[in-house]
Amino acid sequence: MSSFDTLQKSRTLRKILAYVGLWTEADEERAWRGIALSLLIHVPLTFSYTILMWMDVYFSTDLPQATDVLYMALTETALVVKILSLLYYRNMARRMFNEWQNGEQFRLHSVMEKRMWRRSFSTFGIVFRWYITCSFSVVGCSFAAVLFLNTYKLPFPYWTPFDWNQPIYYWYAYMYEALAMPLTCISNSTLDMWQCYIMLHLATCYRLIAMRLQNLNDKPNEGENSVKQDIIEIVQFEQEVKRTSKQCERIVSYPVLAQILLSALVLCFSLYRLQNANFWEDPGNFIALFQYAVCMTLQIFLPCYYANKLTVESSSLMDSAYNSNWMDMQLSDRRLLLQYMQYLNKPVILRASRFFYIGLPVFTKTMNNAYSFFALLLNMDL
Repeated sequence: MSSFDTLQKSRTLRKILAYVGLWTEADEERAWRGIALSLLIHVPLTFSYTILMWMDVYFSTDLPQATDVLYMALTETALVVKILSLLYYRNMARRMFNEWQNGEQFRLHSVMEKRMWRRSFSTFGIVFRWYITCSFSVVGCSFAAVLFLNTYKLPFPYWTPFDWNQPIYYWYAYMYEALAMPLTCISNSTLDMWQCYIMLHLATCYRLIAMRLQNLNDKPNEGENSVKQDIIEIVQFEQEVKRTSKQCERIVSYPVLAQILLSALVLCFSLYRLQNANFWEDPGNFIALFQYAVCMTLQIFLPCYYANKLTVESSSLMDSAYNSNWMDMQLSDRRLLLQYMQYLNKPVILRASRFFYIGLPVFTKTMNNAYSFFALLLNMDL
């Protein structure tokens, strides 16, 4: 079973991140080349694009004009936080994936474990493809919709040092955005799913530990010390997974914090623009706004869901230990298992930079805050 690739579902994500300059398999001595490539790609496009959007917000003269830019400026700001966080923790993330790939403790031992691993990741690829498709459909609809208007309009407004309303300058602004927006879209979506993959991988590791706990003492012919040795190996594996969970928390902490804090405002301004949009006058823009609201909801929900899944799987270890065949164990083995069960009282809960725990309750609160901000914005507009 050592040939089974437990990182198969992450390879596409890492390839995409490598294409946009956000991932490298090189060692730490050559990692500076990856940083240089990241800066070469994202400074003139992602970072500059975000700054130009905030400049347009600053120079806005009224609330509708500001909201036309602010919802996307906030989204781009969250992306900048994700990129900087990944560049800062790039070596830690690379070592973590190498350990998952080559570590002896992370290898699967049986056909049942292999099937469980596949079932755990069966829907992840579908979610990834659907999320990427939904994100790019927003970009495609927005860029196509402005081409059918009678007046010049940018797909996503941003400030320019020249008057892009003039025909000769409009296409310069349009082409720059045609380069920057797809890059930020694929980077943002892939980074979201990459973080979700890390949490799902750890959750599956805890499910693997739970399976091994339930199967304790199911092979009585392997000797008297086999159960004790199995328990020790499980404890060592669980300690390794918990250590990796701490690394995962450091990697996703600030990106999720920025995403959650800004998402309520992003959803608020998205709904405000959607409420003011007219389907019959500009159907492409209306469809793009609706898809964007769906994507933003998923962008909040997915990390909360997978973080909650990690917590649930880690909290199920005690029940799995109790459901093992502990009654037929030797007294010393039962004592060792009992001591381990007492240690399992505290599940793994990821925190967003010590501000709040990442989970489904945060998603509910964020959606409530978005609706509250939206209602307040409507009252200010009356």
